[in-house]
Amino acid sequence: MKYKSVNSFLKIINRGKSTLYRFYHRNEDLYGETKKKRNKRLIPESHAKYFNSELMHEENKLLCQKNQSMRNLIDCLVDKDSFQTSLWHKKWSYFFTVAYKLERNKRSCFKMMHGLYESLIDNFGAETDIMIFFTTEPFTSRLGYHNHFTLYVSNTKLHDEVIKAIKTYFNFDRVDYGKYDMYQAGLFYLSKEGLVGEDWDILGNNLSDKNINDEDDTNNKAI
Repeated sequence: MKYKSVNSFLKIINRGKSTLYRFYHRNEDLYGETKKKRNKRLIPESHAKYFNSELMHEENKLLCQKNQSMRNLIDCLVDKDSFQTSLWHKKWSYFFTVAYKLERNKRSCFKMMHGLYESLIDNFGAETDIMIFFTTEPFTSRLGYHNHFTLYVSNTKLHDEVIKAIKTYFNFDRVDYGKYDMYQAGLFYLSKEGLVGEDWDILGNNLSDKNINDEDDTNNKAI
């Protein structure tokens, strides 16, 4: 497989970096085919075939879907008793995406996420509140499923250790994460297709605690 630098690849497809980043954000399996060499990202030359008029049409379609999702979000927020609204108002720490190397089905993804939660509780549950809300979605460009999840860890001093533990748990898979921003409505994105069966779950060692949204009150406190 031949590879090109980012700048060289952009000249081939005649697109900007923002288009390239959006494409790989949506197609996580194809991003896994890129590689790094001397701290520079290299793109398979064969990926140029995806950047044609059909792809641009698909981008416009996804933009329309995003606008519809935002309208749905507003509807959920108006319904103050909806499950999505109650989760959206909680304080989350991070937003994660896990793209599995293996071709996993829904049940396998469900078990992986429960295994992650049990591992975090075993290692950190005595020192902090932990809460995970996850959903399972199919890949767009290959068979199998992946997971998105939000994570709450009340003890901020443990955040780096928890992230390291999550990366170790998924050491064969690709893990992307960032600080959770409620104004990007990531929580609603997780539930955009509805919450059915093994497609989702919410796990926590103190879900009924009325102070679960108050990070300052729970920091450094053994639960």
